[in-house]
Amino acid sequence: MKKHIALIVFSFSLHLSGYFAILNRIEPFQFFFYLTSWWSYIIFIDTILSIKRKTFFVLNRNLPFLIVISCGFWCIFEIINVGLQNWFYINLPPEVYHRYPGYLLSYGTVIPAIYVTQELVYTFLGEIKTTPFLLKNYPLYSISTGTLAILLTYLFPTYCFPLTWIFFALIVDGYNYTQGYPSFMEGFEKGRIGHLTASLIAGLICGLLWETWNFWSISKWIYSVPFFEDIKIFEMPIPGYIGFLVFGLETMTFVNFLKGRELYKKPLYPVILIALVLSILSFAIIDRYTVFSYTTKIDRLSFIEPGKLDSLKNRGVKTSYGIDMNLLDREERASITLLHLKGLGYDNFLKLCEHGIRNAEELSQYNETTLSQILGEKNPRRVRVYIKAAKRYSKQ
Repeated sequence: MKKHIALIVFSFSLHLSGYFAILNRIEPFQFFFYLTSWWSYIIFIDTILSIKRKTFFVLNRNLPFLIVISCGFWCIFEIINVGLQNWFYINLPPEVYHRYPGYLLSYGTVIPAIYVTQELVYTFLGEIKTTPFLLKNYPLYSISTGTLAILLTYLFPTYCFPLTWIFFALIVDGYNYTQGYPSFMEGFEKGRIGHLTASLIAGLICGLLWETWNFWSISKWIYSVPFFEDIKIFEMPIPGYIGFLVFGLETMTFVNFLKGRELYKKPLYPVILIALVLSILSFAIIDRYTVFSYTTKIDRLSFIEPGKLDSLKNRGVKTSYGIDMNLLDREERASITLLHLKGLGYDNFLKLCEHGIRNAEELSQYNETTLSQILGEKNPRRVRVYIKAAKRYSKQ
């Protein structure tokens, strides 16, 4: 019990430290908010579960491997997003040796978070009985439908992008069924849908937490989903929350796959190796296609006078997000505001300055065609994010 108390205290301390760092602009810890939020949550939930279930689901010797597998699992969707371009990253650390571990630890929370949340929900729900249902030739229908779904996503990304969040569940659950691994269809055949229901709810709970903590974060993602650019809660378009339900199911089909291999004493090393290779390759792809901006070192801020920059350095300020706006004059504040507008970034800021755009009000006057040319950005949905943000700021 002492171990459990220590872990609970640690999780609370870790969680609160994230808020403290971001509210007080403590560098570099303010950029770790997403990580401290999620890992404190995972530690807390798994500890609470272990008190009742007498075992830890993720906080065990296999955790490093699960992080790698989770990262590789999520990178499948990052690769798909290269074609979809439905989200992009802002304010990431410019150093690869900071950014890549950040990818690993962030994506490494996906499976642990949904897994422990599903187990927690199932603890409260218990088993749910229903009329047994048998679908003849289920694996054939499931795997072929999932394969068709991903093909349609690639062929018609603008219209079929929602299929991203169901194809993997169909393929893997069909495969699980053929191998005798835990399967949601097996649950239907036995008239038990407790785990399926808990998976759906876990996806929604984690989705709400993802969007809440992402909203507060400096290093974060922004959505540019077709047709739903204006109806958002936090950064996520409202229909996207339905996708979280399905993603919970999708993730747990993969957990069932891992459980099945363990049940039949099949080694996980091939899965770990594939996940590791997939992650490393994906990181370079993410940098090339999905990262829109990096955090800016104060040495690069040419619009702040040298004496003031030296003063900021002496205060321990390292990036533009550590600057107290009260220390700047009017023009400097306008430049910082533009630089930070939806994580525009310094390189894009310089491109705007070359065309005489020095503040958000001036940016709001541009149309997406002209701004796309200025920024060299081919995705008009990304450009619209910044025009709309500038217009909102100008109305304040």
